[in-house]
Amino acid sequence: MSSPSERTPTGGLGRLVAAVAAFALVAPPALLALPLAALLAAARPRAKVEFVTLGVAAGIGGWWLFARGALPDQTLRAAAVFATVLFVTASLRTRLSVTHRALVAIGGAAAGLVTLFVALGSSWGALRWSVAHRTGLSARTLIGQLWASARPLGGGAAQPLVEFEAWLVTLVEVVSRYYPALLALELLAAFALATAIAQRVAARPIGRPLGRLRDFRFTEHLGWAAVLSLAVVVLPKLAAVKAAAANLLVVAAGLYALRGVAVAAFGLAFAGAGGLGLALGLGLLALLMLPVATAGSIVLGVLDSGLDFRRRWLTPPASK
Repeated sequence: MSSPSERTPTGGLGRLVAAVAAFALVAPPALLALPLAALLAAARPRAKVEFVTLGVAAGIGGWWLFARGALPDQTLRAAAVFATVLFVTASLRTRLSVTHRALVAIGGAAAGLVTLFVALGSSWGALRWSVAHRTGLSARTLIGQLWASARPLGGGAAQPLVEFEAWLVTLVEVVSRYYPALLALELLAAFALATAIAQRVAARPIGRPLGRLRDFRFTEHLGWAAVLSLAVVVLPKLAAVKAAAANLLVVAAGLYALRGVAVAAFGLAFAGAGGLGLALGLGLLALLMLPVATAGSIVLGVLDSGLDFRRRWLTPPASK
């Protein structure tokens, strides 16, 4: 995330802990530990807290890298290694924001994965099938357990379970089709959290610090990537690259959604509203209306890329 200040943030420890806990619910914690260890090692640790944190993170990351796993697991690990090396290199050699360093690293990791897939004879179809098989197996196991638990309750519990089962089928299809995009978004979150932790732990952290959520923005050139991806998805004669374009479009949508959330957070702070209670309430409301909230955030993020609401709000009106 971009930050208007180069000062290392010192507040928000509770939010950082909550963000790490939320990340651990949707992604392997080692995906965060790996870049954290690399960032701390590149910062040349001297204090005890740095060495302890580095050791724990390196241990978790190393154990994860050498564990056995199916094709999706190995793909995620290879992407994490490629992206981490590039992210740390960019942190040492550039003054790019966290978001832009992460995007450069993920783009390089994608190229590395394509090369690796070609060299090993793997394919997108094999990866998608493996993801669908594993996710579907977990979904079927969960549904079986729920049906067994609901059987004593009679037919009243059948309809909700049928609807939930249909939702899981859709979820399996989405995860398998957009696995690369989900992987990229997980890496983006991992790099942001790793940077935030490293900025707190390291005496001499590398790279620009992670800014506040309400200051989040990115280069407007990403809009062209989204437009081109949408064109590829829509035009029938470009079917050969539709899968890659669709995944790129999902990543762009995720970034625009986060930008929309940042604009909303900035607007609330600018209006004098805020606080943990309001944030929790809005978060709960967004979960209950997730499709609407997501679509609204994307639209707001896209509009902000052209109108820059935050700059307009901070610019005093011209005197007549």
